Amino acid sequence: MSTGVLLDTHVWVWLANGLLHPDPALVEQLDRAGSSDSLFLCSISLYEIANGARRGRIDLLRSLEDWFAANLVRPGVRIVAVTPKIAIETTRLPIGFHGDPGDRLIAATARVEELTLVTHDKALLRFGKQGHLRVLKARQERSPA
Repeated sequence: MSTGVLLDTHVWVWLANGLLHPDPALVEQLDRAGSSDSLFLCSISLYEIANGARRGRIDLLRSLEDWFAANLVRPGVRIVAVTPKIAIETTRLPIGFHGDPGDRLIAATARVEELTLVTHDKALLRFGKQGHLRVLKARQERSPA
C-alpha cells in the first residue's frame, strides 16, 4: 500500500455517524480514497470502538453489532491487521511520543503502510508536523445549540 488514507478511530466514528466537519478538501480526499479502495482502518480501532461503547465513552447511535455491520461494508474501507512489522515500528516512534497503545499502533500502521492519517489528535498532528508521519486534520461537526 503506497497511497491511501488511514482513519483515526474517532474520525471513523465521526464519519460513520455524520459528525465529521465537511471540510471540502478532506471530503474530496476521503471520497477519492473510498472510491479507489484505499480508505483504511487499523484493526486496533475495532477494539477501541467496542471498548469505548462498553464504557459509555462513545455513542454509536445503535447497537455495537449493528454499527459494525453497517460501517464495515462501506465501499472502499479496508482493515489493516497489526503485523510484526507494524508492532516493531511502534518501538521506533520518536522519544516523547505518548504511550497510548492504540495511537502508537495507528501511527506505526500509517508509517509502515505509507498512508496519510486523518486525525484530530493533537499529539498525532504534532508528530506529523515534525515530519514523522503524513497527517490531515479532521474536525467534528458541531451540533446546532
